[in-house]
Amino acid sequence: MNPKTLGRAVVAPLMLAAAGALAGSFDGTYTGTLSCPAFPKQPPLRVDIAVTVSGAMATYEQTAKPGTETDVGAQEAGSGSVSPSGEIVLNGGCRGGFSCVTEYRGDLSNMPIHLKGNQRWWFRSGER
Repeated sequence: MNPKTLGRAVVAPLMLAAAGALAGSFDGTYTGTLSCPAFPKQPPLRVDIAVTVSGAMATYEQTAKPGTETDVGAQEAGSGSVSPSGEIVLNGGCRGGFSCVTEYRGDLSNMPIHLKGNQRWWFRSGER
């Protein structure tokens, strides 16, 4: 089979969900939505995500439940770093029905928090 590669720009606004985060610290869990333009013949993508920060490290994961409307057929997750000033860089990928690699960047010190990035997707030829 001949895989297809598609890329898309992503904007992921995140809202702070960790009320107990310490002043001067970015530690906590942030939740939000990945919003992406549509692939040909597909609706725009909107999936829930959660980003957890602990010190200089961060992890993220897609929180859609399998079989629900926001389930895209693959689970996305990744990790990255947070600078002392709040700059965050996340790298990850998808596993499941298709593959993707991702990178998101943003600043946790600005409210509301917006991450911007790229996704690169691989589908089997003829599927999308």
